[in-house]
Amino acid sequence: MDRLPPVRAATRTLAQHLDARDLRAAIVEALATKDVREQALRDAVWTFVRAERDIGVAPGVVILELTDMVERAGIDPEVRPLRTRDLILWCVEAFFGHLGGNSVGNMSTSDL
Repeated sequence: MDRLPPVRAATRTLAQHLDARDLRAAIVEALATKDVREQALRDAVWTFVRAERDIGVAPGVVILELTDMVERAGIDPEVRPLRTRDLILWCVEAFFGHLGGNSVGNMSTSDL
């Protein structure tokens, strides 16, 4: 599948490139384990997404990268859609700043 390049190519230092590579490897490794530590995986995804956001990578490109990580992890096909959904949700949370808890639509009067 041919993918269009981002509107503005992200430029990164060598250190940023190595960090991104290490985070990708950590995410794939965490996904491939039988007993996934959810919070550690979520933290790794948030760290990766924020680093990509900070250098100017578009959200869609980050989501494609995360989807590719799920594919590379070799997850059971029955579990893959659920894990992909989790990673995309965490990506949106990290990219746009909502880090769990109640969203605006789910607030009760006791939250005000």
